[in-house]
Amino acid sequence: MATSYEEVAAKVKIAVIQICPKPLDPETNFQAAATHIREAASQGASLAVLPEYHLSGWVPHDPGFAKLAVTAYEYVAKYQELAKEHKINIVPGTIVTSDQSQQNGAARDTEDSAAPPLHNISPFISYTGEILGSYTKANLWHPERPHLTSGPQSQSSLDAPHERPEPHTVIETPLGPVGILICWDLGFPEAFRSLILQGAKIIIIPTFWTAFDMSAEGLAYNKDAETLFLKSTLVARAFENTACIVFCNAGGPREEGYVGLSGVTMPIMGTLPNSFEDGELGVRVIETDMKLLDIAEANYKVREDLQREDWHYGYSHATTTTS
Repeated sequence: MATSYEEVAAKVKIAVIQICPKPLDPETNFQAAATHIREAASQGASLAVLPEYHLSGWVPHDPGFAKLAVTAYEYVAKYQELAKEHKINIVPGTIVTSDQSQQNGAARDTEDSAAPPLHNISPFISYTGEILGSYTKANLWHPERPHLTSGPQSQSSLDAPHERPEPHTVIETPLGPVGILICWDLGFPEAFRSLILQGAKIIIIPTFWTAFDMSAEGLAYNKDAETLFLKSTLVARAFENTACIVFCNAGGPREEGYVGLSGVTMPIMGTLPNSFEDGELGVRVIETDMKLLDIAEANYKVREDLQREDWHYGYSHATTTTS
């Protein structure tokens, strides 16, 4: 296992774990995830990724959802032990937490509150068990907004209420510079641009995305609208950013709206073999040739153009790194 991204092998095995979260049953969900992580490690995977809301499911109107958020972050320590024991990097989907001390991995003093805000957080855990960084979802899907607080909103209220915070930060990992986005962030190319301007090569996206995220009116036109959205956008994001996109969605029965499609998408190749094609449950280990990123960048020169001082779309170069 590499200890810095300069030493990363050309080919990396990435595991995507497609589970169907049992609502408000974190222990059952954790045990299912742990079984799949062990399986991924036994197959030589360097990274295992879980879906969004994998511990709780998405049941925000149930009082148990907010109650679980008080203690849910305790499961991160269990994933740290798994990572260390099996020598595998883990992104444990997302954890919904009301503990603001975990906001983007930075400790904060908070006041007692009868109804503390809920954050949707995704940490990166190295194979040594260390938390290298975390991301709090910035672009909330509109049904989430009555229940969750976005990363930028919560950061600005805690740090500098009159300044616009940077919602996206690259994490230096044993696999190289990694960015984490969550679900509906996929719909915003600006989020990806922010990360690749900072040098991200791999962008990991834990997700809870179903066919029923499209309205009944839209589904009447195309019952597979959300599948089309995901397949098209994942390929576009990989090409337009010369980046490796690791997408991990919840799985489950098609009649309940689960579309799955967890996998790895690369420029030149598109979605790689052994990625999920539907909502089937399980784990898939996908061998990923990272040299494709260099070949794609040499051809398209996307990152090179973004780093030009005269780049005409006005991106800031303050945090740009050459990689």
